[in-house]
Parts: sequence; C-alpha cells; structure tokens
Amino acid sequence: MAIPPYLQDKRLSSKKRFPVKILFNIIFMLSLGLNAYFIGFQQDSTDQQSEDEEPVVAEVVDTISDDAVVAPVPVESVQVATSQVASAEVATKPAARNRVPQQAKNQSEVRTVSITPASYVVSETPVDKDVHILQLKIRNSLTYSVCKAMTKAKGCETMSAYMSRLLSWFIDVNKDMRNGDSLDVIYETVPDKNLFRILKLSYNSQLSKKLFEANYFSRGNNGLGSYYDATGVEIAKSIVNQYAPVRDYQEITSLPGDFRKGPVGHVGTDFKTEVGTDVYSSFEGRVVRTNWNVRANGYCVELDHPREGVKTLYLHLSRVLVKRGQFVKQGEKIAETGNTGRTFAPHLHYEIKSRGKKKIVYNPFNFKHIKSFYKEIPREEWENFQKTVSQYNSILPQG
Repeated sequence: MAIPPYLQDKRLSSKKRFPVKILFNIIFMLSLGLNAYFIGFQQDSTDQQSEDEEPVVAEVVDTISDDAVVAPVPVESVQVATSQVASAEVATKPAARNRVPQQAKNQSEVRTVSITPASYVVSETPVDKDVHILQLKIRNSLTYSVCKAMTKAKGCETMSAYMSRLLSWFIDVNKDMRNGDSLDVIYETVPDKNLFRILKLSYNSQLSKKLFEANYFSRGNNGLGSYYDATGVEIAKSIVNQYAPVRDYQEITSLPGDFRKGPVGHVGTDFKTEVGTDVYSSFEGRVVRTNWNVRANGYCVELDHPREGVKTLYLHLSRVLVKRGQFVKQGEKIAETGNTGRTFAPHLHYEIKSRGKKKIVYNPFNFKHIKSFYKEIPREEWENFQKTVSQYNSILPQG
C-alpha cells in the first residue's frame, strides 16, 4: 500500500519492541527468588544465634506479703565470705539481651555488659536461700523502679513501701528523688513466715550529693533492733518521754502516708510492742470516746486537746483505763498495748489529727508540739555494730 504524500515526512523507522509480558514475568520471578533468599538467610541467622547464646530470664525469688512485720533474724545468718558472694553473683545475675563479648574476662566486665538498659540498672541477686541483693537506679519513681525488678504479685509495692519508710528519714521521697540516683539493698527472707527484713539500704542522692545508709543492728540479746547510719546514729527519731505515747517499744513499723491497700494510705504511726506495754497521753485533754468500731480498731481511746488544736487516737489496745468525758493529764497512763482489732502483730497505732472539719494527719516526729531526738549506739556496743556493718559491706558488691 502506498504512503500518502502528507505522511511521507512523518514516517518513523521501525524498531523491534521488547514484549511487556515477558518483562513482567522476569520481574515477578526475580522478586520470588529474593524473598526466598532473605527468608532463608534470617532463619539461618536465628538458628546460629540460638546455638551460640542461651537466653536467661531474671527470676525474682522474693516471698513478700503485704503489711508485713518481721521478727528479726540474728545477724550471724548473713556472714558470707567475699569469694562466695562473688561466685554466687556471677552464677545468678540475669543475662543481657545482647551476647556478652568474648573479650570480657573478669566479673566487672560481665556485670557492665549484662545490664539492659545500661543507664538504669536493675539487678536482683540471691546470696543464699535467705539473703538477697537488690541494686537499681531510680527511674520515674521508687515504686516504678522496684517493680521493674519485682512483680506486683511478688511484692514490689510492699518492698517499695519498706524502702520508702527508711528513706523518709533522709529525704522527701516524693520530691527529692532524681532519675539516676542509685539504690542498693540487702534483705533477708523468712520462708516459714513468708516475710522479709531489710538489713542494709544505701542510697546515693544526686540532689543532696550525699550517700545515705541504714544498717539494721540488734542491740543486746533480745533479738530486737533498729536502723543506724554509718556513724552509729539511729536514723529514726525518738520522742521525749514527756510526749511519748509509748516509751518502751521495739521499733517503728509504719508512718503516716505508708502504702496500704485501698484509696487511703496509712494515717498513723505504728509502734511495735509487746502486749501489756503502758500507753500514755501525749498532752492534757479530755476523753472523747472509747472502743468504737472495735472490729477494726480493737479496744481504743480518742482524746481531745484544744490547746494544741489536735486529737490523738490510740488503737489495738488490750486494756482501756479511762472513760468518756474523763480529763487526763499529760503523761498519764490511759491504756495498755495489745493485738485487738484488724492487726497482724502486737503494736500501738498512734494518730494525731486536726480538730476541724478538714482532717489533717500529723507526723509525730515533725509535729511542732512534740520534742524528739536521735539515739546513738552506746559505747559498749560500738565494736559489735562495726562488725555487723562490715559483714553487710562484704556481701554487697562494690562499684
């Protein structure tokens, strides 16, 4: 067929085109081949990693119950040689998510590379079946940090409350903590009672640039003790007898604001005592009521003190020695301690609250109308105290 004259200059030279269908098929086959290659490569890598590295999950073996009040265990139970502690730590320290480099030849290197994340250390190491070490750095809050190492089911909130109670003598736990503050704790478990006791707490504060210590020490042969700093000064204050609700007590087991199940924290101060210990009025005043809500409070007394602008409450008593409307003097005996009502061990619940409609609960050790002081280790017991602290320090890994 002849080409029209008006198209002769427009004619293009013919070219052989590559069929589109063939090109599509090549791309499709290439894609399938690459997918198969990468899937096989990743599987090989995973298998190789599994052979080289056995994952270890950090297991917390704490046995803690809420509202725990523990009978002390003799400090001799924590005498562990330094070499034994080092070997126990290496054997039980949680493994890292990343493989430990082969060039790590000593224990300090292994500890450094086995922390995830590195900036916030969380490590729980059992020294033996009863004594454990907990080392961590603060992140967000005390409870959050502790619960990163211990689950709620195993008592992380209760452990945090115990720590907070000790730290409250040094700092404001809600305001003074900073991310990166370090906290080391030695604690013991009491398997038959499912309880525990903190033996040593060491807190390094960035805000105050100080290292705070609390060392548990049992004075004499009565098996009872308290917490002292490195210089032998008791970290908890003591109330002058003139104002003290109870003068002979073993230890303070709870403070206002301590963790409790429910919407409200603890609203009083608990003094651990033997049943029958004398209870005294902190100020002069009048008896408002006795033995109300016995099921929860046990035998109890409430006094009104207009001059100080407060009321005081004394709960879980074994005997009440005053009647409603009776006027009592400051320091007058009003009752005896007991274990009545909702309680787990003999103690006195002592509470100071405002008289007005707006209820304010006061800490007796900071209340302006009460005088307090710090006790010190007697000179004759100083050597035993130093020996106890040295035992704790030999258990706690340095650095």
